[in-house]
Amino acid sequence: MSRRLNRYLDVLLNTRPTGDLLEPEHLADLRRSGLSDETIARQVIRSVPRRMVPRLLGFDPQEVTSAYVLPFPDPRGGWMNHVRLKVFPSFVDRRDRTVKYLGPRGAPPRVFFPLATLGAVIVGDAALWVVEGVKKALAVAQLGLPAVGFEGIEGWHVGGSRDLLPDFAVVPLRGRVVELVPDGDVRTNPNVERGALRFAEALQARGGRVRIVILPTAIPRGRASA
Repeated sequence: MSRRLNRYLDVLLNTRPTGDLLEPEHLADLRRSGLSDETIARQVIRSVPRRMVPRLLGFDPQEVTSAYVLPFPDPRGGWMNHVRLKVFPSFVDRRDRTVKYLGPRGAPPRVFFPLATLGAVIVGDAALWVVEGVKKALAVAQLGLPAVGFEGIEGWHVGGSRDLLPDFAVVPLRGRVVELVPDGDVRTNPNVERGALRFAEALQARGGRVRIVILPTAIPRGRASA
């Protein structure tokens, strides 16, 4: 895959801003997800000027008034050419789905590698935490646990295939314990359960010793959110 960044993403990640990196609403959202200021800064999470949103996405979501970008580290260094925006406000699309995150239409999913534990993920045999959601993966990595994130319950493969994404090629899996953490509705949503089981099978085919971790369906107030 090409390492050349979308030019707008390149500008956003490599230009020193004149003000704060994050709007107050965006910073508060990240903190509610349990992320420390150190993690937020290390991952270069920053607010996106509204005029840049359609340039990053390739379309203009009229419902969105602001957004921040979640850059995807490339395990070879630098950043992946991958756009993932948390949008405000969230909205319901034409298929009656609640939209909280957006990327370019038709773009394949990628694996998210938190920087705090990147070395332990790609070198070594410590148990690997494979977590649904970028912010949840970052929260797990803050605990010192080797973690990667995936984008939605079907975000571990490309359409038409049940093979793992090519990004997993840098992750040693044979003989490794893999703690697979889907969203908490895995027991109540058949689509999530089916996706989790298929993901587990694909990880096992690469030699992983997979255990599916069931999260609480309700998270008490004051604890990390999605």
